[in-house]
Amino acid sequence: MADFEAGLGTLSRTKPGQLDVVVVVAEPSAKSLEVARRAVDLVRERGTGKAVVVANRVAGDEDRREVERAFPDGLVVMVPDDPAIRAADVRGVAPFEVAGNAPAVRVLRALAESLVR
Repeated sequence: MADFEAGLGTLSRTKPGQLDVVVVVAEPSAKSLEVARRAVDLVRERGTGKAVVVANRVAGDEDRREVERAFPDGLVVMVPDDPAIRAADVRGVAPFEVAGNAPAVRVLRALAESLVR
């Protein structure tokens, strides 16, 4: 597991087959979704690994539509904007520990489980 810096620089230096899965995280803004789209295209072109897109802080129908426009194939995990995540962050604790049933935590738990199968 590696947490790359924002942007495409590090990803552009990966080699074919070097990674099993690349999790591309984006927020539902035009710029973030464009960079995510380019990252997914780069992963596919280079044969780096499988790309999984995570749309973070999706606040409602308008955000959802923006994400769906950017990724019309529908292969996106949408994490809802969730006050429980912010509250845990402010307290300096893991949301999984203090808000296990929060909507965003449930989505992230399912994503994590799908990645380790």
